[in-house]
Amino acid sequence: MADVRRQHILSDNWFIRQLDEGSLDVAAWTRLAGRGPEWLAARMPAQVHDVLLEHGRIPDPRIGENAAECAWVAETDWVYACRFATPDLAEGQAMLRFRGLDTLCTAYLNGERIGAFDNQFREWVVDVTGRLASTGQQNVLLVHVASPLRAMEAVQQPTTHVSVVPKWKYLRKSLLDWAPSGARPRVTPLGIFDDVILDLVDTAWLDDVWVRVDLEPGHERANLWVQVESQGAGSDAVLRWTLSDPLGQAVAQGEGDPIEGGFSVDVRRPLLWWPHTHGRPNLYTLLVELEQEGAVTDQRSVCVGIREVQFEGHDIDTGETRFRFSINGRPIWLQGAGLAPLEAMTHCWRPERAQRLVALAEGAGMNLLRIRGDGDLPSDAFYDACDRQGILVWQEFMFANGAYPDSDRAFVDNVRAEVEGIVRRLRNHPCILLWVGGHENYVGHDPVQGGTLPIGRRILEEVVPEVCEWLDPERTRHPNSPYGGRDPNWPLEGDWHDDSARIFSHGSSVPLFVSETGRVSAPAVHHLRRFVEEDVLWPADHNAAQRAPGGALWPPAWGSHAAEGAWEAIGAIEGYAEPTGPEDLVRMLGTAHGAYLQERIERQRRGVPDGSPDRGRRCWGNMVWRLNDPWPAISSSLVDYYLEPKIAYYYVRRAYAPVLLSFEHTNDALNVWVVNDSDEPVRGRLVVRRVGFDGTTKGEVATEVQVGPAESRRALSTEGLGPIDRRREFLEARMGVLEATYLLSGERYLVLPPAQLGVRAVQGGIEVSTNVFARQVCLEMEGVSGGVFGDNYFDLPPRGRRTIAVIDPAGGRSVTVRCLNGEERHIVL
Repeated sequence: MADVRRQHILSDNWFIRQLDEGSLDVAAWTRLAGRGPEWLAARMPAQVHDVLLEHGRIPDPRIGENAAECAWVAETDWVYACRFATPDLAEGQAMLRFRGLDTLCTAYLNGERIGAFDNQFREWVVDVTGRLASTGQQNVLLVHVASPLRAMEAVQQPTTHVSVVPKWKYLRKSLLDWAPSGARPRVTPLGIFDDVILDLVDTAWLDDVWVRVDLEPGHERANLWVQVESQGAGSDAVLRWTLSDPLGQAVAQGEGDPIEGGFSVDVRRPLLWWPHTHGRPNLYTLLVELEQEGAVTDQRSVCVGIREVQFEGHDIDTGETRFRFSINGRPIWLQGAGLAPLEAMTHCWRPERAQRLVALAEGAGMNLLRIRGDGDLPSDAFYDACDRQGILVWQEFMFANGAYPDSDRAFVDNVRAEVEGIVRRLRNHPCILLWVGGHENYVGHDPVQGGTLPIGRRILEEVVPEVCEWLDPERTRHPNSPYGGRDPNWPLEGDWHDDSARIFSHGSSVPLFVSETGRVSAPAVHHLRRFVEEDVLWPADHNAAQRAPGGALWPPAWGSHAAEGAWEAIGAIEGYAEPTGPEDLVRMLGTAHGAYLQERIERQRRGVPDGSPDRGRRCWGNMVWRLNDPWPAISSSLVDYYLEPKIAYYYVRRAYAPVLLSFEHTNDALNVWVVNDSDEPVRGRLVVRRVGFDGTTKGEVATEVQVGPAESRRALSTEGLGPIDRRREFLEARMGVLEATYLLSGERYLVLPPAQLGVRAVQGGIEVSTNVFARQVCLEMEGVSGGVFGDNYFDLPPRGRRTIAVIDPAGGRSVTVRCLNGEERHIVL
């Protein structure tokens, strides 16, 4: 009788050791594997830096200038060794699956070479049937990891490539591994970063199950077309399948022929999968079993989200160019952020970090996360979480920043297999919105030539399209990011990367779709102190006043923990008082960062340039770069390396609210808009008041408003309020529970009376109140790294009162509440 497939993760009895100069003596190292003080025990999966840091062999490269002391690690070769016993093999086959090798690795089993590998983004499978020891006996697996730095230097480039293709592009390794990511110098990881699996199969097994969804108009019925790839199935083999609904109840069952390789499932009145901003992300489960000789030999479970995604390149009514997605027939405003690698020091997946970041993204109202082509591929657990939580994924292939050596046939074949593997692995996930060819591959090339790459077009313009058309033809594919128009980064065609910190682009106030925008700010001071030493955090002689054009205000030590040119990408700081200490500078940079994103997002959600008629939305999406930091750094992230939201996170959270009140300020007018990106129409009375900072109402205008889903309206002019004192008054808009305030001058010019904050614990959080206008109310949880609140860094109008939820951690903590123009208050929860 046949046996069911068994997969053993080889997680125990691993060791690593530095390989001295010279070649590897495989026989000797196999005999001595793991024995002797030179071998360091490794808790797998773990890359070389992970193991060395755990054993105290290197200082923590994330602190101070320690990265320089760790540069040697990637300059040498390393050997992994694992001892494992052979299980009962019965009559089947045995395979070793390497799910994550970084990057140039050669594997040996019991002294015999079994494979050489050269791509971080591929899963490698080796048939080891007949190469294992007898049942119960010990095997020795060696994995020789070559230095990526030495391999890069050894690359022999054609003369036509020298000035176009950097040497690191010849290695299929994350581009960010060659960049500093906030460290000086760079830290380049290497080693094994995912599971090594001993896969034991019987005479027949499943290779792949692919579910294609066809949702009929009206959504009363869906057809699931299931394609099954199997190996070794005989004439007596049968596929048995069961489809269960989101509650776990079986709704359909049947049989199929594995030789024919497919079957269909009819689903009546399906429960649809939606982004969490527009409904429930309902998931069905399809269980497929392969049965042979009367026994189940393999099975596969696939989560199925029944939904329809349509890309719309033109407005149906006006014919104007658009970059818009509709899901299940509804146009969806997409909002989110780019997810950077979780760690710069290692590609090992950190599930706790990932869970926290996905939760923070969902908490900020994000329905889209971008996987950028210069990073790495997340674990399956990430895509599973996005499926469950209703967060779409903008998925790029792992190409970035210019050309690749496509004249090398072996390189192109390697890349083709990589792209095929990515598409096969991810195509069942309902969260995958579209495939994108890469990140900024065309940017910087002559716009007169249409952004044409001199080298590397074969990969981006032949390999990627061919694979996507073959393996996932229904899903939208976008050539690159950004891409479209007379210049590769053109705001009025395709998607656009917001480079306005350095470059003026025509029409960029309201692009069609913003796939990357950001400014630079610092994490909270208590986190700066974790990676910047105290004596250089704010030197006694440091003066943060702007004394020369282009000069950075931060101390030199801050600059060493920021990306090259980071100061050029800060928000506008002219409206803030000069900082006199690190706390002031962090608040100034963070507020400028948040204010920039808020202003851009609000205008893009209104959908038209300021002052233009509100006849239809031109912009249909915004993504911030980036959500997180892979390294302790001063960067464009919304969440710092220690997983605490920065000031800008809360500005974006407010700007991403489903229904938004926003102020449109031109040279001659000041209007209030209502933007509705919820599922239901919005109706109510919009009231706008002109108010003194002391609470005196100087004027009021109002109107009845009705805005449909996915619509925006210029609802009310403030002309009836009369002249507004820029320094002593503000505007306040309210419609039901919605509210917004607007300042007409920079913070340093405001004449603010002293505010008396009231703070008390209430059910659901902390109630904060004030007698007069309180500028930027801030809540900080003392002694906690990573405190999260329902809102933070917000303005509170006179006699205002708000209850702020404490999301994490929940209770038992002392909270400090302060504002710019008031004394701080303390409360214990």
